[in-house]
Amino acid sequence: MPLNKKKILVPWDFKLGDDNYLKEPWILKKGKDLITIQKDNINKGNFYLQKEGDKRLSLSAIQARLTFCQLIEFGYKLKKTKRKESKS
Repeated sequence: MPLNKKKILVPWDFKLGDDNYLKEPWILKKGKDLITIQKDNINKGNFYLQKEGDKRLSLSAIQARLTFCQLIEFGYKLKKTKRKESKS
């Protein structure tokens, strides 16, 4: 029997101009805890994850996606940052 798993969209799935687009770095917050996720510009496809005050971790794309989903399940909320509006 196949698992009916819904694909959860993460912030880096959205492009500039999409309704849910958020500017990088993406910050997850729960109480006073802050976790930052951003793309690794040197190793394309990888991400950095850093909890405030801790060492920065390098994650593959799938690890970053799974970690993001787990943090949301644990009660972290994505902090809304201002979008860059493109002037046409």
